[in-house]
Amino acid sequence: MVNLQNHFQRRMGFGLRLLNSTGTTVFVEKMLEQTTGLEPLTVISRPVLDSIVKLKKNAQTSKEQSIQLNLAWCKQMTQPEVALREKLTFFWHDHFACRARIPWLAQQQNNSIRTHVLGSFADLLMAVSKDPAMIQFLNNQQNKKSSPNENFAREVMELFTLGRGNYSEEDVKEAARAFTGWAFDPRTGKFLFRPQVHDDGLKSFRGSKGNLTGEDIIEQLLNDRQTARFITEKVWAYFVSNEVRDEEIMRTLAEQFYQSNYNIQQLIQSIALSDWFYEARFVGNRIKSPIELIIGLQLQTQGSFVMPATVAFLQRAMGQILFFPPNVGGWPQGREWIDSSSLTFRLSLPGILLRGDSTDFQSKDDGDVNNLTNNYGQARFAFQVDWAKIAQPFTANQSATTLQRIEDFLLAQPTTQANRALIEKYTSTAANDLEFVQRAYIGYMSLPEYQLC
Repeated sequence: MVNLQNHFQRRMGFGLRLLNSTGTTVFVEKMLEQTTGLEPLTVISRPVLDSIVKLKKNAQTSKEQSIQLNLAWCKQMTQPEVALREKLTFFWHDHFACRARIPWLAQQQNNSIRTHVLGSFADLLMAVSKDPAMIQFLNNQQNKKSSPNENFAREVMELFTLGRGNYSEEDVKEAARAFTGWAFDPRTGKFLFRPQVHDDGLKSFRGSKGNLTGEDIIEQLLNDRQTARFITEKVWAYFVSNEVRDEEIMRTLAEQFYQSNYNIQQLIQSIALSDWFYEARFVGNRIKSPIELIIGLQLQTQGSFVMPATVAFLQRAMGQILFFPPNVGGWPQGREWIDSSSLTFRLSLPGILLRGDSTDFQSKDDGDVNNLTNNYGQARFAFQVDWAKIAQPFTANQSATTLQRIEDFLLAQPTTQANRALIEKYTSTAANDLEFVQRAYIGYMSLPEYQLC
């Protein structure tokens, strides 16, 4: 039987921290209400420099600040009261994939996304399009009337709104002309329009003609129902299923999204408060990304790393470092996260953290991403857990019933009878209630089913 609240917390957050007893509708509404609060990241202060871009020249400072920013966001993700906002921020962080070489700009962009995640996608799209980190990443600072740069114009259609195959090369060229002059002030890190390099000539874009501006292009993209469809499909793949599609439901969601003027909160509510979202076909069918796995494990154990930077090493080891997507297309999805090496490490991770098992796992190097974490490659995986606190809801007796409750708490779908028999055998020799719960946690978290949400 599907536990509705558990499914909601796994999909709309990063996992369960505590068992809940309130009704699903009340619980969902409470989560949405709690998410109205905003907790921006403030770990990096705005640089006092003649030019903020000079930070690129100080590699050590940038490296340290990148790690600080990464760890600050990870810590915020483990806070249940802001789980939905952080999960949505994480989703849009991937949708608008961007590598900002200047940590201050990365933090600024992350906070800008966080501000809009339950508002209008139209506002979010405009904010990201004018964001200095994105302008720098996609070279729109170099987009001038005399030498148009098409990078941003192409990606805003292919990756952010319409999707591949739904625009022409002529659309790209005309849109690039409209975005000329969009830049940012290197002294303040704020958006700056430079009229002297803007192409103010006649342009033709998808049926509109005139002296079109960047704002006009974005408005035209939002007027196209294909944008609502494309965004709905991405939301569906992430929050509902990457494997199962229901065209009728998706079509309805996309039309509602379009008619609501791209109201993100309404789209999320339509999903979370529907009956179909909790059908068995949509439960436990998504493979956790590395971030979801790391944060979920921390949430469900309420544990903490002795060396916080271990979180950065784990991200590197599993191939997903916050603020460093592999390219403008974002991170892999679903089964792409799993190969023989990564699965072995994932399955061994609970034992490493919760039992102190050793590991000889070697992470892959990735250029400048490797430089972020190479000082921590040999860090001990010391992880502090209060087992008495964890065991409190489960220790009425050491029985199959207690094991079932722990399984329901940790796993998104039931495990096999054979795996359950192995865990029963492993827990049968526990010396006391605490060790019983500890062994049950490690056993269930080490199963392939724990990789699903």
